Amino acid sequence: MRRLLPLLALLLIGAAPPPAISLPVDAPILASINGQTVALSVATGGVDRITLNPDTVARLGIKPGGLFGKADVKIGRSRVLSGRNATGKIALAGVRFNQRVFWFSGAASLPQQGSIGPQALPQGVVIVQLQPGTSPAFALPLYGEINSGSYGVVRGRGYGFGLSLDVRGRTRLPLASAAVGADLAAALGGRLVGEPWQEAIFLGIRRPVRRLVLDSPLVIGPFRFTEISVRVTDRRDGTAQLADGQQAISDADDDPAEIVVRAGSGKQRQAIYVLTLSRNQLEAQGCTSVIYDKTGGQMRLAC
Repeated sequence: MRRLLPLLALLLIGAAPPPAISLPVDAPILASINGQTVALSVATGGVDRITLNPDTVARLGIKPGGLFGKADVKIGRSRVLSGRNATGKIALAGVRFNQRVFWFSGAASLPQQGSIGPQALPQGVVIVQLQPGTSPAFALPLYGEINSGSYGVVRGRGYGFGLSLDVRGRTRLPLASAAVGADLAAALGGRLVGEPWQEAIFLGIRRPVRRLVLDSPLVIGPFRFTEISVRVTDRRDGTAQLADGQQAISDADDDPAEIVVRAGSGKQRQAIYVLTLSRNQLEAQGCTSVIYDKTGGQMRLAC
């Protein structure tokens, strides 16, 4: 099977991590960075690094590191944000550790004074509590690392992708990269319908998407989707790239008089296979928690 994501499997090396931590999704996470108190928000569905708002960086007096003080955010092979980073002394939930903190020019302001994702937390199990209560959970293999985020691996007949859960974003529909949309349309049947619109995909970066209506539903655990949004195919970044040999999705608005033939470039395209569920879809399904079990290598979603 083709490579699902440009990610590394989690490797557990050395001493056992601290025990589980449970985080109410909208509550501040109090931490200390270089001896000063900072309120962080829990963030999933993107890079898991500690990311601070620029005004917080100024308040803390953090200066970027020397040779390794630059930081870029890339989607596929395209740079979308430039930033800086520095090593910080972190204390969080009684655990002390050293870790680089990041900040980016032009990024949307983060809730609280910054954010932290599951892979950046030192605990072996991270529970993001979406609402009170408990629900049956389904599990997926967990992949990812601190620079790329956390993904559950979904495999079906004719498709495979990393499932990302964005507990803060609010997209109208599940959001698929172009390569995932093409595979789902081929495997389940479907067509693009209507005009494109813009969705935020990361730190305020917005990209055009279109609605894909599926002939057969996409089933992921308790979820059944007959409509998803798909990144419009272009060359701006990897989320909009089709892999070599993939067929573009048929379009309900196609004019049969307009036929375009595209020749292969001879270069392997860097397609990305990710589908993201936002807070809207998690709430609609009544999900109570997301569990990132780094020790056990599972992402469990209780709905």
